[in-house]
Amino acid sequence: MTLKIFLNYTLSFIMWLVIGRAILSFFTKDPKNPIYGLFVRVTEPIYKVTRKIFPKATTIFIIITIVILRIIIVKYL
Repeated sequence: MTLKIFLNYTLSFIMWLVIGRAILSFFTKDPKNPIYGLFVRVTEPIYKVTRKIFPKATTIFIIITIVILRIIIVKYL
């Protein structure tokens, strides 16, 4: 497996996790919910890094950033 394919799949997986967290947040924000808690634990490091760089970053901003990174990786690597 090449680096390009690996990075593309990794960013795709991260993107779907962030989308899943956004969708679940419409239904519940209870941290005791095991599914929502799992999504929060997995995606929170991504949110922390993004919020350090862009303090007012929203979920849609994070998704758009990941999509742009995927396009750049697929096109230029």
